[in-house]
Amino acid sequence: MNRMITGAPGYEPEQVWLPASEQLMEWDASFHDLLLGDELRMAAFRAAINEVVFPGCTVLDLGTGTGILAEWALRAGADTVYGIELNASLLEMAMKRTEAAGYSSRFRPVLGVSFDVNLPEPVDIIVSETMGNLADNEGFVDIINDSRRRFLAVGGIIVPSRVESYLVPVAAERAHDEVRRGNPRGGNGRDDFVRQLRRRKARGPFDFYYDAIIPIRSHLSAPRLARQYVFKDEETATYELQLVYMAQREGMLTGFKGYFVATLSDAVKLDISGDDIAGRTTSDSWKHCYLPVAEPCPVQPGDRIELTFSRSRPAGTSDPFRQTYRWEGQVISTDEKVASFAQGTTSAP
Repeated sequence: MNRMITGAPGYEPEQVWLPASEQLMEWDASFHDLLLGDELRMAAFRAAINEVVFPGCTVLDLGTGTGILAEWALRAGADTVYGIELNASLLEMAMKRTEAAGYSSRFRPVLGVSFDVNLPEPVDIIVSETMGNLADNEGFVDIINDSRRRFLAVGGIIVPSRVESYLVPVAAERAHDEVRRGNPRGGNGRDDFVRQLRRRKARGPFDFYYDAIIPIRSHLSAPRLARQYVFKDEETATYELQLVYMAQREGMLTGFKGYFVATLSDAVKLDISGDDIAGRTTSDSWKHCYLPVAEPCPVQPGDRIELTFSRSRPAGTSDPFRQTYRWEGQVISTDEKVASFAQGTTSAP
C-alpha cells in the first residue's frame, strides 16, 4: 500500500485515500508501521492496557498484528497473552517482538481467523483494535461478539467496552473533487481503481467510501449518533437507520463524514473525530470515513437533510470482513424537496 509512514503525517485535509478497511487482506509490515506511528491510537491503547491489565491475568490480543498490544499487556503483568492473527508473516513478527522483550514463554501465537480457532482456556481480558473508521467495518462487531461468547471468562473485560459511530453532513468540496477525478491515494493509479470499481459492480467513484480527514469547519450541522455497540448477544451489525439533520450554516452538501468514539477503559476514550493534523489530534491510520454524494447540493440554514444509512452483508461472499453500505436521502427546503441522493457500495465475492 502506498502510504506515507515516516516522519510527519504525509497527508492534508480532504485528501482522499482508498479505505484501509476494504484492503484488510493486503495489510503488510509497512502498513503496520503506519499503525505503530499513529500517536492518537497508540497512546490511547497503551494507557487503557496499563489500566485494565492486572498481574497474573490471561489476555487475548485479537488481531495481534506485529504484537505491540500483546507486548504492552505482558509488560503490565499479564501471565499469558494469546495473539490471534490471520497473517503468518505478521504473527512471526509478533513472536520476534515478544521474544526480544523477554516474554516468549508467555506469548501464545494462534494463526488463523478468530471464528475458526479455539483457545485452551478462558481469558480475563480481550483487547482488540480491529475497528474500522465507521466502527463496524472490518467485521468488528461480529468478531468481538463471537470472541466474547467463546473466549471471555465470566466477569471478563473487553477493550474497547463501548464503541459509538457518528455521521454528519459536510461541505468538503476538495474531497468531492478528488473523488470525481477517480484516482484516490493509496492505490495503484486511476486505471487500477477503475478495475476495482468494475469488480465491485459500482456505478462509479461515488458508490464507494474513502479515508480522509474532513475538517470540523466543513460540518453543516451537529453530528448524530448512528450506532452504539456494547457487545451483547442481541446486537447486530446489519441495520437500517434514519437520521435527520438541520443545516446550521450555508454550504454545499458533498457527502457525510463518519467516525467513532471508543471507550477503551474507565479512564480512556479514543475519539478519531479531530482534524488538527499538525497537532496530532487525528488518527494517521484510521482517518475519517467520507461517504460522498454524486451531485453536490447547496443548503441554507434551516434546511432538513434526511439520511437513510444501512449496513448489510454482501451476497455471494463468505468473507467475514466484507460489508455493504448504503447512504441515501434528500434535502428539504421550505417544505419542498430540492435534491436527493442514493449511493452505496457493493463487495465482490
